[in-house]
Amino acid sequence: MKKSFLVISVMLCCFSVKSQIVFGSFREVLDYADKHSTSIRIPAEKQEINSIGEKQVRSFLYPSINVSAGFNDNITLQPTLVPGKLFNPNAPEGSFQEMTFGKPYVYTTSLQVQWNVLDFQKIFAIKTSKLRSEAGKIDTEVNRFNTYNQLASLYYSISLAQRSMEIDKENLKTTEVMLDNALEKYKKGVISESDLNRVSIQNLQNQRKIELTENNMAQLYRQMQSALNLREEIQISDIGSFEDSVFASDFQAVHPEVLLQEKQIDISKSLVKQNEALRYPSMGFVYQYNYNWATDRLNDLSNANTLPQQFLGIKLNVPVFNGFSNNQKIKESKAELKIQQIQLENIKIVKDKEDEILNLQYDQTKTNLERNTQILSLQDKNDIHTQNKYESGIISLDERLDRYSDLLSAQYNYLQSLADFSLAKYKIYIRKIDFQKP
Repeated sequence: MKKSFLVISVMLCCFSVKSQIVFGSFREVLDYADKHSTSIRIPAEKQEINSIGEKQVRSFLYPSINVSAGFNDNITLQPTLVPGKLFNPNAPEGSFQEMTFGKPYVYTTSLQVQWNVLDFQKIFAIKTSKLRSEAGKIDTEVNRFNTYNQLASLYYSISLAQRSMEIDKENLKTTEVMLDNALEKYKKGVISESDLNRVSIQNLQNQRKIELTENNMAQLYRQMQSALNLREEIQISDIGSFEDSVFASDFQAVHPEVLLQEKQIDISKSLVKQNEALRYPSMGFVYQYNYNWATDRLNDLSNANTLPQQFLGIKLNVPVFNGFSNNQKIKESKAELKIQQIQLENIKIVKDKEDEILNLQYDQTKTNLERNTQILSLQDKNDIHTQNKYESGIISLDERLDRYSDLLSAQYNYLQSLADFSLAKYKIYIRKIDFQKP
């Protein structure tokens, strides 16, 4: 029985290990997202649809070949009035003879080949389709950029929660020591019940803070599971640190939204040319071969009359007047192009200013974090001295708690500055990724 229990325990342990994914860095999270995140995979899979659409447009330039076959049962052959003199010179003038021509059963086969050798509109449509396919690829990178930012927000929040948990546990140890000391003094009658309650309240608040942080971390991990499209448990083994040398003040990579808007302008220009091509002539060749069998008996072609026919045609289409509709289409596409150009200029300005603000935020948050780290370190030392004074009876419990609130305030400022710095750091890290590279 004990052996069976041991085997089951080992199996459960192994299953637990296998069902957990550990990320050692933020880069590992991004690599995993590229392969598994739905928000990245679906736009990437749509590229196959864009490629098929591009090939479909190109196929319009190829000749079309159609083969058909048919059968007609002329149940009633329509009579025709034929002048009587056609068969009898002595027939009176104005007389007609009713005659029936044709045979009741007709079998037909046909081959038709058509090739539009000159069609400017379709030529420009191919170019437009190609540009749209390229825009689809850039749109995939925009989705990747947005997903990276979402993951960065979750990643730094988890890292921040881990750091907050470390501080919360230290705070709980501190208040537990203070509570034990206060209980002894309360039993000796040195402090009042209200003083004891104040310490108990602070200790409960620290316990509650740990519980809230644990719950918040659990929610963040589940949000990251959703973003990465996985059911396995996630564990982050670092605090997401990057070298400062990564964060230069210039951004060499073009923002993906700017790249997408530039491609939209190329599409609009191509649409203008495509609509202008409506004014151009088009030319095509047509070849058709028909072969008919006419017979008096069903399924009997032994005495059938064969009626072959073939022709070759050249068709030139020159648009002369169509109610000014083509002119309106051209004006509409040019107006759309102008709007796209205005949007591009706006997006460039907005993204440039965002980059400048991001650099300013990084510099400021880095300075704030350094200052608040120093303040927290000094406040930690002061709190140790304050605790020693309290245990020695030099200061009262009220003063001890007042000094302890200074430490909590310093911790809050430190965590807030750490959050601001982490956010700016990850944004710059993602912003410097060149999404044009494969």
